[in-house]
Amino acid sequence: MPMPGYVFKDGGPIPDSELKERENSSLNTEAAQSQRLDTTTTTRRPSTSNSSTTFDTPTSSTSLLTNNNNNNNNAPPTESHALANADHEVRGASQQNYSATDGEGEEEEEVRNLGWFEHPNDIPPLVGGLPNEELWTLIRRFNKQMYHVKATTDQPPGGLDLYIADEDEFSPDKLRSNVERLYMTVIIGLMGLGKHVARLRSWREPRRTGAFCAVYTLAWIFNLLLPTLFTTLFVLVVYPPSRPTLFPPAPLALVSSKTGGVQSPQAGVLGSHDSATGAPEKYQGMAVEQEAHHFVSGIGSIALSSAAGKHEQGDPESDPLDKSVPDPTRLANAGADAQVSAAGATPGAHHDKTKQPMEEAMWSKMRPIMHVIGDIADGWERFANALSPTPPFPKEAPRLRLAGCLVPLVAISILTTSEMVVKGTSFALGLGFFGDPIIWRALDLLNSKFPRWQKLLEIRNTILKGVPTNAQLTVTLLRIGE
Repeated sequence: MPMPGYVFKDGGPIPDSELKERENSSLNTEAAQSQRLDTTTTTRRPSTSNSSTTFDTPTSSTSLLTNNNNNNNNAPPTESHALANADHEVRGASQQNYSATDGEGEEEEEVRNLGWFEHPNDIPPLVGGLPNEELWTLIRRFNKQMYHVKATTDQPPGGLDLYIADEDEFSPDKLRSNVERLYMTVIIGLMGLGKHVARLRSWREPRRTGAFCAVYTLAWIFNLLLPTLFTTLFVLVVYPPSRPTLFPPAPLALVSSKTGGVQSPQAGVLGSHDSATGAPEKYQGMAVEQEAHHFVSGIGSIALSSAAGKHEQGDPESDPLDKSVPDPTRLANAGADAQVSAAGATPGAHHDKTKQPMEEAMWSKMRPIMHVIGDIADGWERFANALSPTPPFPKEAPRLRLAGCLVPLVAISILTTSEMVVKGTSFALGLGFFGDPIIWRALDLLNSKFPRWQKLLEIRNTILKGVPTNAQLTVTLLRIGE
């Protein structure tokens, strides 16, 4: 197994040289110390040496990490620290106490090579309850995701640190990382759901499709479609063995989304089960990571081609000159300006008054779009980790909270008639269309009374409180190994 490319050290003081630059250098020491407690303006940036938290990683978003040394009591600052320091029933090789006796008969800690450079199947599990392949996948993707980490003394929302900061600035590298995460989580998941539906509709598995058809018919006859749906979701959440029974797994690349039958993988061979192409992979998860990389690269190539215009109007697509001239996608802006100039317009910024406003508008909207993509990927990862928890996080509590949210829906769906649903939906549409003054006044009042009510209602602080994203899970595992 390749050695993970991270540098992680939790604990120890943060040097003053790494603090955010003070606005006024004449502030006294007491004012500076009080300013450090304000995490909205003076979050701390980790350095590459002598820092309490150091990540030497590629690209992703800015995250906030709780500083362990700034707590005045002995309680762990976050649930991640508490889980890392807890006594685990199942221990891996990295969780064992290795000690040796020196010449004076005293025990001292011993450093051992646990086999990072060996194949994961040739070494014992490094973390209890987690296969080495999955551990390496988490660390590898963590290194690609983390871009900038800041320390904070505030208690993190949801009890877990390493969450995306609200003031996270936009950069193309961060956007690329978030879109790759979106592909590996949401898009691949929805693709698998679509192929399960195709398998059911194809009747190639007559017993399973017949059972689904019979249950649906009975629910339709007795007007119990919604209660049946919510009850099925309840069973899937509470009883994990029901998932492979109702939805037997199959390699994603082998199932045709059109016919629901078996197809030849797009890669020509079946070398991975969780990728859309079935391409071979050296380690678990690498094939879908390469697909995500090429997915983003393809979007960028199409955007550059559209901006530069590879074929002028009236030119044949198979023009032999295209083979001898440079690819205009490498000169997107110059090509776009040249195309506008050839049509008789003036593309220069000092002549075209629409260029700068449109560019500023596009760049200003990229930051919230990047945050939305990251939030969607985070939410998907939290739901996945709630349904299938990874040690040392609790197994039953997240599933019971999700199931508890489904029980009222079952009761409401039984007592609600179709007329009530139509009336309620039409009333909500009318209120949203005509009630704008009432809605904004109510929101202003709510913001004045409870300034952080939006944060309190986020799923990471309610039904998924304490459920980690993959990055938060990886940090906890690294703290255990530390």
